[in-house]
Amino acid sequence: MEKVLFYRCEKCGNMVVSLGEGVGAISCCGQPMNALVANSTEAAGEKHVPVAVIEGEKIEVNVGSVDHPMTVDHYIEWVALATGKKVEIINLKPGMKPKAVFTFDITEDEADEIEELGANCEGQPCTFSYDDNPAEKIDVYAYCNIHGLWKAEI
Repeated sequence: MEKVLFYRCEKCGNMVVSLGEGVGAISCCGQPMNALVANSTEAAGEKHVPVAVIEGEKIEVNVGSVDHPMTVDHYIEWVALATGKKVEIINLKPGMKPKAVFTFDITEDEADEIEELGANCEGQPCTFSYDDNPAEKIDVYAYCNIHGLWKAEI
């Protein structure tokens, strides 16, 4: 698996995802951005560490073994799945459930919908398992607006 790094601008909140080892200096708002370190904030892990369950052709992710709050002041901004050179992110908002569902295999209609949304996965549908190239390891990330980046492995 390629190394996945997430960066966040301290001034504007802009996020950058980097795949691979050879990352140069990344900056935003005139200052360097530092890579986020997962699971490094003092906070309740049971409300932040993603819990992923594979059911059929889906990976269902719940943020926390106890649901994370989803209030205007404290919520999960996004959930991501990463494997190989692919990262798929689902954005969340206050009031939503702290959950995301990712699919392994998709139908032709779903592929058309992804294309219409402008997803770019190197010309492939954004999926995480192929019959001829199954994923060896999948990392699941969640980003809390207060407590930062959290990670679990499948």
